[in-house]
Amino acid sequence: MDFRNTALKLISSSPEEGDYNGPYLVERKKLDFLVRVPHKFKDAASYADELMSGKAIMISFMSVDDETRVRIFDYMNGVSYITKAYVSKVRDNLILYTPETVEVERQKRKTSSLWGR
Repeated sequence: MDFRNTALKLISSSPEEGDYNGPYLVERKKLDFLVRVPHKFKDAASYADELMSGKAIMISFMSVDDETRVRIFDYMNGVSYITKAYVSKVRDNLILYTPETVEVERQKRKTSSLWGR
């Protein structure tokens, strides 16, 4: 599943649908949802402003080196803590930040066992 499809699944899926195991939006009220791919640390300031204004932001860390990824991640987590926003890992290098007014749940993985339990 590519980056774009993951973002679409987050918005449109529910716990009963398909094989998607990531977080999903519980209530679908009007929500501005941004998908961003930072290239430098300075990009994080605008993401923080958007989060503080009530928008959800999915950040893909695929285009930055490890040091920049950690700096942006730490910065956004600090902003999230202060604003009581939620942070959800969607996949490796893909993080979702949502304002406290948006309820997000993580779908439980479907498991199968040899014994059918």
